[in-house]
Amino acid sequence: MKNNIMLMLAVSLALLSCNSDSEDIIKTEKGKLWLSGGLYYCAEQIHLDNGDTLIVNLKEVISYTSGDRVTIKYKELGRNKNCSYGINCSVIELRKLE
Repeated sequence: MKNNIMLMLAVSLALLSCNSDSEDIIKTEKGKLWLSGGLYYCAEQIHLDNGDTLIVNLKEVISYTSGDRVTIKYKELGRNKNCSYGINCSVIELRKLE
């Protein structure tokens, strides 16, 4: 009986660790905001210092100017199908750096 309980506990822990989704990780990075006059699907970007490019929604960056240095807290949502180099993200927090 004791072995069965230990086995069930071990299996439960293994299942929980396998179900953790890497997309739920909140990341924080610094970068530069880039706003385009065109390219509807890729018009608002943040070029991160680590080399990644985040695709964001205009409503999230409307109060900023192209070229602003920012710090962003975000969740990755996957690659942007229209801009293969870009990563769609959900912005948690965005602040302008001085």
